[in-house]
Amino acid sequence: MNAAIVRKTLRDAMPLLVLLVPAAILFEIALVFMVSAYADQITDVWRSLSFARELIGAMVGDDLLESTTPTGLMSIGMAHPILYALCWILLLTNCTRVTVGEIDRGTADLLLTLPVSRSTLYTSVSAVWLLCAALISAAPWCGIWLGSRLAALEEPIRLAPMGLVAVNLFVLNVAIGALAMMVSSFLSRRGLAVGIALGLVLVSFLLGFLAQAWPAAEGFGFLGLLHYYQPLPIVRSGVIPAHALLVLGAVAVVSWTVGLWQFRRRDIPAV
Repeated sequence: MNAAIVRKTLRDAMPLLVLLVPAAILFEIALVFMVSAYADQITDVWRSLSFARELIGAMVGDDLLESTTPTGLMSIGMAHPILYALCWILLLTNCTRVTVGEIDRGTADLLLTLPVSRSTLYTSVSAVWLLCAALISAAPWCGIWLGSRLAALEEPIRLAPMGLVAVNLFVLNVAIGALAMMVSSFLSRRGLAVGIALGLVLVSFLLGFLAQAWPAAEGFGFLGLLHYYQPLPIVRSGVIPAHALLVLGAVAVVSWTVGLWQFRRRDIPAV
């Protein structure tokens, strides 16, 4: 890694980082207050509306009516589309800023004349987005911790299993970031790279949802990354499934390695 490139990339990432990480924390605090005030009403709605029950079950990985404690209900906050959006905005922005963004802006020739190898550049950028992934993954746990101390809850939220969910979220985000790095290493237009990477993530989200809600699609659920991130079962068991970490880790390593191989060998188009 090159310290100067890391500092420069971190400075570029800082505006989104200081915006999105606090936003994730505040979102979880708001959800804790909502759970403390409306837990019974939320449960009644799920009992009366089977569609809402199936929708939430698809998000968290199981039927939430069997775990209506504050801890169980807060598993929604770890798999909410708003949280996903905050994570994906941060990751896709930072994972495409240098590998394809410099080419799109026409500044790649200047960047690559620096006395550093392409491998050093790639690993330096990766160090920054890994830090971003760690911070945005830890933010929900921090928000739940703060919210549990500010809100009047009938039963305390168990923070240890929530911490395990945050670890699983981090590995998921690393896999998504590595996919974005790989995609951007093959392209010369940042908008297209972001669009393809986002499309892959959204298809993964759709596959995970369909596998939970539609029996005919259950056999294809394993193809989606979110199939390996199911907060409620982790909260119940207190254990992260080893196969989930192995699959997400394998996707991350293979995608990152392919991206590095392509970035090292690719031609930089003339402006």
